[in-house]
Amino acid sequence: MRSLISSLLILCCLTSAAQQFKKGDRVCFVGNSITHNGDYWHNVQLYYATRFPQLDVRFFNCGISGDVTSGILRRMDSDILIHRPTWAVIMIGMNDVNRPLYDAKRKNEPGIREKQQAELSRYKKNLDSVIRIFRDKGIRIILQTPSIYDQTAKISTNNLFGVNDALKVCADFIRMEAKKYKLTVVDYWTMLTTLNAGIQKTDSTATLIGKDRVHPGGTGHLLMAWEFLRSTKAPAAVSTIVIGKDAAATKSKSRQCEITDMQRSDQRITFTCKEKALPFPLREDQLKVPQLVPFDDNINRQMLIFNYLKPGKYTLSIDGVEIGKYFSGELERGINLSTMRSLPQYQQALKVRALLQQSWALEGKLRMLRLIEHRYINKLPGHERLETVRKFYDSAHSHKPETDYVKKLFIQYLENKPEEAEIRRQWERSLDSLPALNKPVAHQFALRKN
Repeated sequence: MRSLISSLLILCCLTSAAQQFKKGDRVCFVGNSITHNGDYWHNVQLYYATRFPQLDVRFFNCGISGDVTSGILRRMDSDILIHRPTWAVIMIGMNDVNRPLYDAKRKNEPGIREKQQAELSRYKKNLDSVIRIFRDKGIRIILQTPSIYDQTAKISTNNLFGVNDALKVCADFIRMEAKKYKLTVVDYWTMLTTLNAGIQKTDSTATLIGKDRVHPGGTGHLLMAWEFLRSTKAPAAVSTIVIGKDAAATKSKSRQCEITDMQRSDQRITFTCKEKALPFPLREDQLKVPQLVPFDDNINRQMLIFNYLKPGKYTLSIDGVEIGKYFSGELERGINLSTMRSLPQYQQALKVRALLQQSWALEGKLRMLRLIEHRYINKLPGHERLETVRKFYDSAHSHKPETDYVKKLFIQYLENKPEEAEIRRQWERSLDSLPALNKPVAHQFALRKN
């Protein structure tokens, strides 16, 4: 029975297919503010950096806040294809539906339904054009349905009821396009709608989306990353360490790790283990996700299993530091090390995340430059000259309150544009130390019977 349980656990870890992205791939995430913010695909990048330490996949932020499908077409060459992508991951639609058209004040406006439909028709035509451009250039594509507009939460923000229904039309069209072109589709709309309804059964004010009803927070973005990784058949297992009767049995049952120097008696088991991956580290604002979905089972399985233990209680140590006390039954069923934030493997993963965060911050400065250039000054004559942009800011935005969003963007632009070359240089070198930082190291395990 013990062996059967262990075998089933191993099987669960091994049923996932290989990762979507391969060595040398260049992946452009294309979209609007939810992509510009980047948190959901930052989690995907963190997964790849910890799960496949030597893979060398490059990720590029090609999101522009407020963008629509026509905007993607306009900036295709200068902002997306310039990165020479091998993959384009597309999520667009939240702005294409033109949310103000669903304001209750406009409900009886003549022609309002026709205006709503016209926006959806334009969206479908443009999105198909975007897909065909990538296909014609041999760039592989992953389609993503839009995330949701929360029109069911009982919160004070003005509710543009009907927006999420329009986004469902977008999602349905995306699924049709995926079928038409034989593409992978990641369905955020269905997943978030279902989970959001679930939490609102007990709390009508709860939301997986922000207070603006549009932009997800840390929980929502990690749920999106979870859905992306599931949909692209990302492997669930960090590693599977199975300590059998002897070294031969241990080697045959363990996966994603190398176990050496094993010594076993009824009172004590010691061994050295070098895993091939690191666990995925959660932030404080993401800790609710494993309560909502089987995140650890699907994405973050780092199992340690001991077979043929004498009944009783045991103390587990890694690198001489006590990790915890467990009954023999717990250890035979297996414990998931990825949930233990004090472990050295987890601490190493935190350092990987910290390095990525520095890189994302630099890329964020570059994206703010592109945001101003593509949305606010693209039609301004002479916008290539900083002095022209400064004069435009002085006349159009400098008088606005300090809290004004666009004013803040222009201030950042005027500060960072002269430093763009240096920011880019720092960003391009920001992950040079990653191959050394995310390389797993060997750890000493000891299990002692109390």
